[in-house]
Amino acid sequence: MTKSVASSGGPVLPKLHWGWLLVIAICIWFFWSTSGILPPFLAGIVIAYLLDPVADRMEARGIPRWLATAIALIVFFALIAGAIVLMAPLVTAQATALVTALPGLIESLTPVVQHWYDELTLVISLDDLGRNLMERAASVSATVARSIISQSLALFNILALLIIVPVVSFYSLRDFDQMTARMRSFVPPRYKSTAEGLWREADEALGGFIRGQSLVCASLAVFYATGWWLTGLDYALVLGLIAGILAFVPYLGAVISVALALLVGLGQFGFDPLHLILIFAVFQVGQILEGSVLTPNLIGNRIGLHPLWVLFAVFAGGEIAGLWGVFLAVPVAAVVAVFVRAVMRQYLRSALYGPAAPPR
Repeated sequence: MTKSVASSGGPVLPKLHWGWLLVIAICIWFFWSTSGILPPFLAGIVIAYLLDPVADRMEARGIPRWLATAIALIVFFALIAGAIVLMAPLVTAQATALVTALPGLIESLTPVVQHWYDELTLVISLDDLGRNLMERAASVSATVARSIISQSLALFNILALLIIVPVVSFYSLRDFDQMTARMRSFVPPRYKSTAEGLWREADEALGGFIRGQSLVCASLAVFYATGWWLTGLDYALVLGLIAGILAFVPYLGAVISVALALLVGLGQFGFDPLHLILIFAVFQVGQILEGSVLTPNLIGNRIGLHPLWVLFAVFAGGEIAGLWGVFLAVPVAAVVAVFVRAVMRQYLRSALYGPAAPPR
């Protein structure tokens, strides 16, 4: 008789009935249809997820859960509000100036690019091509900048920031343990140990990455803003914040950050080798700091994804969900990887992978 999967010694993964597949498809359709109103609710749930360990520690010391929730959220939102109050005027002014000046900066490089084209002995003429490319780049840059600002204002409006997100955060954090316990209670008893193991592994990968990467992004934002300000680069604060935020997107974020900083440097200093080298040197030191100090100590190897899969996840996320997909790609990929590894472990233990029964 062929050995069953259950007798192979490993955890048994549940088999999905077609009805469950239909339920999953309906849930995906529902969330996709309501994607326009989901971000504030998702933001509140994410905040509750990040602050749950803090509330748990206070609760372990005898503080009631509702009070621990209130204290954690008050401190969290007070820090954010304080940062906004202190930095908003300068950031807003620099961001507005940068968005206004960016098309002009790109346009000012057109004569230089055309001069390079003239120096090249090519069969086809690249003058019109270069001019069109630069005009297209200026138009796209301005459009993207306006789109990001308009989407940000539409998404994080006053109502969402002041009412919806804090309310969702409070109820989610207060009842976080009960909600997760209720979700776990739906797991059939025979799959309990498997589900608990997957939950712990996914929680370690997701929570560790989000908390650690947030600290990495904040540290890099301060470093880049300070370093580029010392080089005399205009809009250093905004460029540093952009570089810190984009650090959440592996590889692609770094390329965009240094390209934008060098573009501003070209528009401000021209082709001055000293300033351009200093701008790039600040970026390179930040990359070394991130790779050798920040990431190993704050994140470690929690993701467990090959760089090629990380790049694929980033581009796939952008294709599926746009800007939000780019930022959520790596955390989602980390959780998906946990389940993929579990399936592969189960496959390696199964009779399908194992040797055939010996001949009689």
